[in-house]
Amino acid sequence: MYDVSFLELVSRYAADKHLRPKSVSTYTAVVRLFRRYLGHEAYPSMVTRPMVIEWRTAIIRTPARPDGITEASWNNYVRHLKALYNFGIKHQLIACAHNPFLEVSVKQPKAPKKSLQPLQIRYAREVLEVCRRFETAYDECSKIHPAWFWQVLMETFFYTGIRLNQLLHIQAGDVNLKKRIFRASAAGSKTHSESILPIPDGLYPHLYTLIVAAHNSGFKRQDQLFNVNRFSHRHRRTDMDTWQVEHFFQVLSEMTGCKLSPHRFRHFLGTSLMESPERNIHLTQNILNHTDIRTTMEYVHPDVEAMRRALNARPPV
Repeated sequence: MYDVSFLELVSRYAADKHLRPKSVSTYTAVVRLFRRYLGHEAYPSMVTRPMVIEWRTAIIRTPARPDGITEASWNNYVRHLKALYNFGIKHQLIACAHNPFLEVSVKQPKAPKKSLQPLQIRYAREVLEVCRRFETAYDECSKIHPAWFWQVLMETFFYTGIRLNQLLHIQAGDVNLKKRIFRASAAGSKTHSESILPIPDGLYPHLYTLIVAAHNSGFKRQDQLFNVNRFSHRHRRTDMDTWQVEHFFQVLSEMTGCKLSPHRFRHFLGTSLMESPERNIHLTQNILNHTDIRTTMEYVHPDVEAMRRALNARPPV
C-alpha cells in the first residue's frame, strides 16, 4: 500500500478519470483549501472523521459566523473530497480503510433559483442598444465594447439558456443558418453530451450578424465563434474565456442596477418554459440538456393565485 500526498492523489485521480482541465482545477482548489486548514505537511492518510467535522465547524456559515461558506459550498467540497478518498482507498493509494468524508454533508435550504424579471431584461437590452448606437455614431468605444457583439451574446443566452462553458466551445462551423440549427458540442457540456438545438426566430438576426462579421474577419470553421477578441479594439487575448464573459455581465449589472449572469438567463428560460400552458417537460429537458428530469422539475413553481382560488373555493363550515 502506498501513502500518496494530496496533490499526487489528485493527479492520479485526474489521469484515471480523464478529467477535463476545468474539473482538475476544481478538485485542486478544494484540496488546496483543505490543506490550508490541515497544514501543508498533512497527508490524506492522517485525516480522521473528527478532523473533517472540526473543519466543517470552522468554515461553515452560522448566525455567529455569517461570513462562512454556505451549506451548498460545503456539500460541494464533500463531494469532491469523498470521490478522491474513494479512489485512493480502492486503489490502495491511501493508508486508511474508511473514508472520513462519508456522511458529513449537511442539509441545505431549498431556495428558489435566482432568475430574472422581464423588466430587467428589457432594461439590459436598452442599455446595450444605447452603447451600440453611441459606437456607431461616434466611432468610439463605449463602456461595453463592442456593443453589437455583447448584444448577440446576451440574446444567445436569453433564447437558448446554454451554459457558459458550452457557448465558449461553439465553433464557426457549428452554426447552420440555412437549417436554423446549431451544434452544442460535448467538449463544453457539463453532461458530456452533444446536442443539436434550433435557432429561434428572435435569435436568428443576431446570429446572422455574428456569422457575417466572422466571415468578414476570416474565421475558419474550427475557430471559436463567440470570441470578442477578434472584433474588438480593446481586447487582445487569443480566445475568449470565462472571465471576459463574467466581466461583461458585471459591468452590465452595474449599469442596469440588477444582477445579470448566464445562469440567471438559463433559469429564466427554464421557468418560462415550465410556466407555459403548453409546457412539455421532455422538450424543456432537451433544451436545457438535463440528464435527470428531476432537475427540470425544479423549474415547476407553485402558482400562488391557483392556491388562493383553491383555498377560497372551500365550502364554509
